Amino acid sequence: MDVSTLTHVAAIVVGMVLTLVVVKSLQVKDAGPLKTAANATKSTARKRKKKKSKSSNGSSQGAKGKEEAVIEDRSLPTPSSVEDDPKSAKGKPKNKKKKNDGKSKQEATPILHKEAASSNQAETAVPKTQTIFPEENKEKANPQWETHKPDEEWVVEGPKKKKKNRSQKPKVANSAQTPSPVASTDSITVSATKVGVVIGPKGATMKALEEATGCKMDINAPSKEDSSKLRKPLNATIVITGGDAEGIAKAKAAIMELTNKGYAKLLQSDNFGEFSTMVHPRHLSEIVGPGGKTIQAIQSALDVKLTIPSTDWKPNTPQVGQVKLCKVGIAGSKEKCKEAKTVIQSLLRWHHHEITHPGLVHEQINVPQEFYHCVIGTKGSEIKHIRGNFKVEMYMPNEDSVTDDIIIVGKQMNVDRAITYIQRLIDRDTEQRERRYHDEFY
Repeated sequence: MDVSTLTHVAAIVVGMVLTLVVVKSLQVKDAGPLKTAANATKSTARKRKKKKSKSSNGSSQGAKGKEEAVIEDRSLPTPSSVEDDPKSAKGKPKNKKKKNDGKSKQEATPILHKEAASSNQAETAVPKTQTIFPEENKEKANPQWETHKPDEEWVVEGPKKKKKNRSQKPKVANSAQTPSPVASTDSITVSATKVGVVIGPKGATMKALEEATGCKMDINAPSKEDSSKLRKPLNATIVITGGDAEGIAKAKAAIMELTNKGYAKLLQSDNFGEFSTMVHPRHLSEIVGPGGKTIQAIQSALDVKLTIPSTDWKPNTPQVGQVKLCKVGIAGSKEKCKEAKTVIQSLLRWHHHEITHPGLVHEQINVPQEFYHCVIGTKGSEIKHIRGNFKVEMYMPNEDSVTDDIIIVGKQMNVDRAITYIQRLIDRDTEQRERRYHDEFY
């Protein structure tokens, strides 16, 4: 064969090969859209089924992916690139813009062509998959998508809508609206004459109350000018602030005890106790003493508190029936209270005690009642004379006395002089009586 014949044969063979290649490529192009639409429908159904069953995506996606024929997109971006650039054309679905549809077809065609040329089993091959939405679901497609890789397969899914955390806003509003805690406040009204007892020496009592209760006290008392102008008794208001309800209640109870008894249990020690003794109302003034000196001496010497009750008894008013005794309260340690009770009993019997009247003694003198008139004198003139001249106190016996003798209290020398004078009065009265009834008198 000559050269021209071989050239014609080669040209015919080349033409036939080119014709076969063109025909094969046309067949693949016509079958591509149908296969992609069917695969997209199956992928959409598979996603819905997964969402309903809420099963794990790892094993199910791997098993179902082998049964579906999908289009391999080797230029698919990694998850990080899709998340960083969600507006890229590859991460968006085809139905967003028509320009994207054209690009995706141009990219998918060479891939299919290469697969058809290398192997006739492109339909059964299972490459890495990318879900493509069909044209009928374009309206439902979301413009933004996120990618994740379960079991080494890429699947494009719609973004999960994040719920707004609205619970934080009301909390902030509530915290702003809730008012700040306001300190509790209460008040108590007491007599203006008892304010000094509540305050104490140099404010020591009030400071101790504030420390014990955790409250602050403000005293609103009338001035001395107002109290002098108005003869009526005035009241003072004590405002208690701060602390809790229990502390305010303790403070009010302590103030009431201070005004009524002169002491508060809250400020006393653990050995603190309360005792009492019954006395006749006549002896209350003697326990108090002139200007309160006697009761102050007892309280300061024994570190106790005495409570003197009020009474309607009057010394010069005749009483009908039995006189009601008064209860004198004694508060302090047990030992000191017993000693204070002994002092009070000594005052009731002998009208003096070493604590209240240091250096004084008492003597008893028996005087018959028929000579009482000469000891008392006209309108008490002799008693006044004895008290004034001899600096002693003389106590006549009465129905409540422990003895029927006259008791004279004072210093020993003065008591002896007073007893001598009383004896002279008795002797003089006896002589006068004898003179009246003597025979020479008539």
